[in-house]
Amino acid sequence: MTFSIYSPLLSLLLEQRGASNFLIGSLATTPAIGVMLSSFFVPYFLKMAGGRKLLLVGVFVEILLIIWLMLTDKLLAWFVIRFLGGFSGGIVFVVSETWLNEITPESLRGRVIGLYNTMLGLSFAIGPLVLSMTGIEGHLPFLIGIGLMSIAIAPLLLVNNYSPDGLESPTFNILSFVRVAPLLVVAVFVLALKEMASVGLLPVYGVRSGLTEATAALMLFFAAIGSAVLQFPIGWLGDYFSRVGVMVVCGLVGIAGAVVMPFVIMVPWLLFLTLFVWMGFFAGVYTITLTLAGQWFRGNELAIAIASFGVFWGLGGLAGPVIAGYSMDVWGPNGFPLMMGASATLFIVFCMVPRFRRAPRTVVVVRSTP
Repeated sequence: MTFSIYSPLLSLLLEQRGASNFLIGSLATTPAIGVMLSSFFVPYFLKMAGGRKLLLVGVFVEILLIIWLMLTDKLLAWFVIRFLGGFSGGIVFVVSETWLNEITPESLRGRVIGLYNTMLGLSFAIGPLVLSMTGIEGHLPFLIGIGLMSIAIAPLLLVNNYSPDGLESPTFNILSFVRVAPLLVVAVFVLALKEMASVGLLPVYGVRSGLTEATAALMLFFAAIGSAVLQFPIGWLGDYFSRVGVMVVCGLVGIAGAVVMPFVIMVPWLLFLTLFVWMGFFAGVYTITLTLAGQWFRGNELAIAIASFGVFWGLGGLAGPVIAGYSMDVWGPNGFPLMMGASATLFIVFCMVPRFRRAPRTVVVVRSTP
């Protein structure tokens, strides 16, 4: 949730200062670098310290970074804070998703992962809503973030520690994972490209298209609500039908939404409805990706697979805001949906290449019955 507050907050503050789209996009990419680098260390940290300890450390680091962010307006400090936030946040995401996938029954995996992403999406939705009510000036947005992160400590104190079991000698590492499950790698990369570009530049796209700052912030709210509400139904579809097929549908909606956006940007109810469906289905790519990871891998290999997602998410997240910002500099505001549509098209192309539909050696296939 704090990520969804501070990414648009800093983007809007830079926009207020008259910063270029390239600079705004560059700051938005900084957390992706931290996520990418932290992912190389998470499997080792997880095995040595366990999941609960890593999550507690990650939460405490995030609180300290929010306090620092609240006390400084130096651009260089913002870059450092965003990098460190990405590093600690990457640890939190990899541990959480590995832990959840490890304990989920295969027959319920799509729905459980969908529910997880629903909660994640709601947290991303609440962030922009908070920002639209507090504005971008003063300490209140930061104090709210500190309070929310503090709440996250309580449940971690009530659970047992977790370490992945089995497969002490994995057959692949983070870098070679691209040969083991190329479809999952492409899916994570394209989704990160979309996510980081949206969080960092969707409000700027709205402002440059003629919307007020409050309305532009609400664009992220409705996008995140769609990303939350639609994940359980998408996960349900993944439990009953071809998971690759569900991915293709999500990608097609991603293309359609990009085409429609320039025509609805100044009609609020159509804009918010489009964002709800567009971003919701596009986000469903990750729900199915996580579901397939849990189906295909176990133990340390699952931890390495999820950590690999962090690396390729970092690469996609690094590219997304920069490409989107450059596209907006070259083609104006509509460069944003143009870039989003191109990324969805790229994903569809990779989905349709048969050799990218590759599964590891042992694949667990358990389908629910309607």
